[in-house]
Amino acid sequence: MPALPLHMLVQQLLLGRTEGLSGPQLAAFLSGWTSVLELLRRPELCVPDAAPEVQEALRSLAEQIERAQAEILSDDDDPDL
Repeated sequence: MPALPLHMLVQQLLLGRTEGLSGPQLAAFLSGWTSVLELLRRPELCVPDAAPEVQEALRSLAEQIERAQAEILSDDDDPDL
């Protein structure tokens, strides 16, 4: 997995902040995390007056975060898996 700034940030936020959380705390954190990504995917709803370029940049950011998240969560020391 590349050590890109976005990957490091997602890893810190997604994995680092979830360690030691109780079940309800983890559920609340993940709910908030997915809600933020949903907002980024739908900028026409949260920033309807933003320029199309800004809205597309927010959608692109959501996609990049989701890719980083998928890579981080699928990262495994065993290359055979």
